[in-house]
Amino acid sequence: MKKEQAYCIDTSAVIDLWRRLYPRDVFPSLWENIEKLIQEEVIIAPKEVLKELEKEEDELYKWAKKYKDMFMNLDEGQIDKVKDIQGKFPKLVDVSKTIPEADPFVIALALVNKITVISMEKSSNIRLNKNAKPKLPDVCIEYKVKCIQLLEFFREQNWNF
Repeated sequence: MKKEQAYCIDTSAVIDLWRRLYPRDVFPSLWENIEKLIQEEVIIAPKEVLKELEKEEDELYKWAKKYKDMFMNLDEGQIDKVKDIQGKFPKLVDVSKTIPEADPFVIALALVNKITVISMEKSSNIRLNKNAKPKLPDVCIEYKVKCIQLLEFFREQNWNF
């Protein structure tokens, strides 16, 4: 997988797209555009994002299963990156959870494929507060992975509705 401009989408962005900001019934043309990019492998995510969406078993999860090809399996390169990320940022995930948190897998997939992350998480400014729990954007900064929010993604696509 290597497109000229591709994206790895985080669970937070998928949830905000569907449930909070741009529901499919109100923004059908936006969703047509997103689905087209998924089919073209421009938008991908690790399988762990699908596992996080499965918690609700709602319409969003049904939609995600329909586009299951966007959810990538782990490879050796990603496993190495996840181990490195968790070593450097042990507070990024709660290891006591039964379902793996997707953040390190999102970053690893983006790193291996040299693509941009789409996430709605906000930085915890860990560089200023060493005791803060790191967030996905903080780790992206450390690994020099571009991380954008949905609106910036829409602008990069030159979409307007």
